[in-house]
Amino acid sequence: MHNYLSFRRTAIRCWELRRILYNLALIPPSLLAYWFTTGLLWAGDEPDLRPAFTVIQLGLCVLGANICYSFVYVLEFWFGTDEPDSKWVRFGRAAVFALGLLFAMALALIGGRNIAEMEFHHQR
Repeated sequence: MHNYLSFRRTAIRCWELRRILYNLALIPPSLLAYWFTTGLLWAGDEPDLRPAFTVIQLGLCVLGANICYSFVYVLEFWFGTDEPDSKWVRFGRAAVFALGLLFAMALALIGGRNIAEMEFHHQR
């Protein structure tokens, strides 16, 4: 007999704990790309930065990243089972998290660069 309520609770607990790590891991690449691009674009000029614009753009990126993260539940309920020897529970979750995190970090790097460029071109 399968206990689907227990399976759902375990899956949600697993992925929501990883969401914290996911969000924390996206901060360094986005800020690094933002600071590096800002330094290149404003080289020799006095920057006229608007923090409100930057915070709103970064907030939208955080919202988008968490919406994308929520799609992991589709995979969880397609492949997941409540059997402890399941390959999904043993290897699938970790593999999907690692690959998704690497992809999200690449997008965060691109997003930080784009935010700096938008801020620069918005000023000019």
